[in-house]
Amino acid sequence: MNRYINYLAAMGFFLVLSCSEDKKLPLESNTTVPKQVTVRDVERLPGAVRLTYDIPDDPNFFYAKAECEVKGQVREAKTSAYGNTLTIEGFPDTSAYVIALYSVSRSEVSSEPVRQEVRPLAPAYLETFKSLDLFADFGGATCLYRNPAGADLVIMMSYQDSTGRWINAQTAYTSQIEGNISLRNMDTIPTWFGVSIRDRWYNSTDTLMKLLTPVFEEEADKSLFRLVTLPTDAGSDWGWVQQNLWDGSISEGRGWVSNTVSPLPIHITVDLGATYQFSRFIYWNREGSDWYFDREAVLKMEIWGSNNPNSDGSFDESWTLLTTTPKVSKPSGLGYGQLNAEDREAGRAGNESNFPLDVPPCRYLRFRILETGNMGLEVTFMEFSVFGAKVK
Repeated sequence: MNRYINYLAAMGFFLVLSCSEDKKLPLESNTTVPKQVTVRDVERLPGAVRLTYDIPDDPNFFYAKAECEVKGQVREAKTSAYGNTLTIEGFPDTSAYVIALYSVSRSEVSSEPVRQEVRPLAPAYLETFKSLDLFADFGGATCLYRNPAGADLVIMMSYQDSTGRWINAQTAYTSQIEGNISLRNMDTIPTWFGVSIRDRWYNSTDTLMKLLTPVFEEEADKSLFRLVTLPTDAGSDWGWVQQNLWDGSISEGRGWVSNTVSPLPIHITVDLGATYQFSRFIYWNREGSDWYFDREAVLKMEIWGSNNPNSDGSFDESWTLLTTTPKVSKPSGLGYGQLNAEDREAGRAGNESNFPLDVPPCRYLRFRILETGNMGLEVTFMEFSVFGAKVK
């Protein structure tokens, strides 16, 4: 009986201990109120403010915290006993806000607040919105943007359908300094397009709207494509020949692997069988956790155009640089061979880039591979498509 009672008592002790461990308790039990900090400097930042303060000469002081009400929600920032700056982010505009700055003891006792009025600089999402340039493009519309702060932004592009309903058709998650977002596959009739921006605190802009008429666009007919083998062009290996790049398949074994004769950059040449005014270009890397963005995956290339290429294969005046594709990067930022759902979706969608509107019409394209995932001797990718308007 005594053993049973002792067992219950021990179990009760462990239950109490377990519950106590689940609850974060103050480091000390002391009701003394710590002295206040003294604000020394206020730095205005885009959509944010940074406070620098003097730490009080008080052994009860443990850390400082700042609170500010923004759009009905309290934003909070904390720092340790060894820091003397606090940054509050996510302000939607340049209005005046009041920050309450507290000293906090090891017993989680807070001082009376020191109140500081602040005015942040214009947030990045508003500055980027000012830069938007929305215009008609091949097969739809394109919007250029500048994001000088490199902030994490969401750019959303929409259009109004024939019933008058607005359709959210394209979303870009970006921190690029500059870039573009496009809608494609639209009919060549006047259409209302809209672009709006939000940041990671869900601060949103109005919608920039324009009535635009898309320019006619078609995909170049791959049945007309032919490989042109010039003296300086790269070969193939493992039976993965260049002609696989326009066979309409991205299945395993249906791409191109270069031979290992020379290091990057290397190039190949293709006769499209017709002359096009180019609008955009898409290529697909090999599928797999370490192929979409790593190993021999193509991350960056130049696209050159010609109507009468020199037979010696040189990059002379017979060739014009049409565009350089943006460097492909893994959306998640994960390490080698690691992919999340967003990475896989990006890999399956392919890597798309636009041609400048003033590029000359061309019949021949030359792909000059600049970077791969491992910068080795081999290059691998599966398929490409090119779009525009046929000239002849």
